[in-house]
Amino acid sequence: MSSMIKVKNRIISWKYLIAAIPIVLYALSNRQSMPFFEELHNVTANFWDYIFMSFSDVYLLLFYFFPLILFISTVYINRTFEYIELIRLGSYKKWIFTRLEQLFKIDIFFILMFLGSILLTSFNTSFSMEWSSVGIINVSGNEILYYLRHYFPTPFVALVLQIGLLLLTTITFQLMLCILYARFKKPSLLYLLNGLMYLYGSISFKVFPASMKLIVMPNYLSLFHGVASFDSIIMPFVIVLSVLLFLIFIANNIDRDYRNSRNYLVKNLPVLGYGLLCLMGILFHISKQSNGELSIWDGFIVTFMGTTNEIFTLISFTFYIVVFLGAVYFVQLRLQRYLSEMSYYTMIRYRSINKWFLSWFPGILKIIMILLLTLLAGTISIAMLKGYSITVPENLFEILYHFIVNGFLQLLFYVIFVIIISFATKDVFKSFITLLTLTVFMLPGFRLNNLMPIGLNSMGYVLEGYPVFLISIKLAVYIAAEVIVLLYLFNKKDYIV
Repeated sequence: MSSMIKVKNRIISWKYLIAAIPIVLYALSNRQSMPFFEELHNVTANFWDYIFMSFSDVYLLLFYFFPLILFISTVYINRTFEYIELIRLGSYKKWIFTRLEQLFKIDIFFILMFLGSILLTSFNTSFSMEWSSVGIINVSGNEILYYLRHYFPTPFVALVLQIGLLLLTTITFQLMLCILYARFKKPSLLYLLNGLMYLYGSISFKVFPASMKLIVMPNYLSLFHGVASFDSIIMPFVIVLSVLLFLIFIANNIDRDYRNSRNYLVKNLPVLGYGLLCLMGILFHISKQSNGELSIWDGFIVTFMGTTNEIFTLISFTFYIVVFLGAVYFVQLRLQRYLSEMSYYTMIRYRSINKWFLSWFPGILKIIMILLLTLLAGTISIAMLKGYSITVPENLFEILYHFIVNGFLQLLFYVIFVIIISFATKDVFKSFITLLTLTVFMLPGFRLNNLMPIGLNSMGYVLEGYPVFLISIKLAVYIAAEVIVLLYLFNKKDYIV
């Protein structure tokens, strides 16, 4: 019985080496065409040309190698699922990641087999650690070697990244298979998905226009296709990694009670709505300015332009309020909960209102920083997808400093301001209304020579060349004054909870 179980759970079988035969034949066919190319263009090929002609070939990857791995992965998942093992592991989450670990071994085996088959057909070829002269020729049929030579300094780097991209994409789809099986327990569903993925890959390769590069399958299997389509080395990796992280999040929460998850979703609808508004605003600004001449940092500045003494548009003003004061609104909601739960028991527990405040306020600071970094990463990623150039401006440090440091100080000012008004008036709602009223000082003619600490983190100041360090000093002075007022309120002897 134990020997039968051992056979059933075997991960790798030597019979899989039969799958190398079509790869060898395909690689030999590619090799036969190279001498004619060398003679026609008076160039000399080397070892790497023969490797990449097959290892980056989209037909071999899309129509044979990748479907083969998915099919074998599906067979393995279906064959090895046991409720006894599930009980032993204790959760579907652990079962998924245990299976993924085994499937990773399958991926390594097949990639090594793929590479070994190509190496076998590359014997007796000139070896060098540099690109050959073949990649210089930009003609139809030589796109793989031309683009790889253009984007990568050495062929070894290109090979490592090709393996990495293929492995990352394969693991992502295998995780999706594991999640679906754990959720529905239907082998037919996985086989159907295999067929649909094969069909989708074929259609995306042959039918989808170049503008739909985000959902074209070859861009995530062949490094050559990915970098040529996105005009970027990192974008194929970023997109696949984002999908993988999303699937990992799903796998980590697959054991949750769906009713609780639905309640959690309903409870957090305002946050999701806020995130959607931010995303729509970013997409609007980036798409509006997408003309092929701007860099990603130009698009970033335009998106968070805000208002200055010289620059004002109603759209920028509104988007600033949505992003930054919208974030403060959620802090206000949290503050309302803290104040409603505040009691003499709370003061006894923390012994002072200062310690009570410090028990939750650092969490607010963490949220502010996460928000700023998310906005930065999201805007740059969208700009890259929209075709903005990846040039580095001379004032990059100034841009990042103003958005992160001054953005943090500005939001900190808003948050402490809301807290002060809430404690002074015992009414959280009034604090946010007061803050909204102060946005009048962001309008033209009301800025009072930038003395009011409202909207000072607008990226338009970078565009105008305004000293960003002076903005930091202004905000720091206002925050220091706020802290003094807050401490006074906290330590009033006659303060009644």
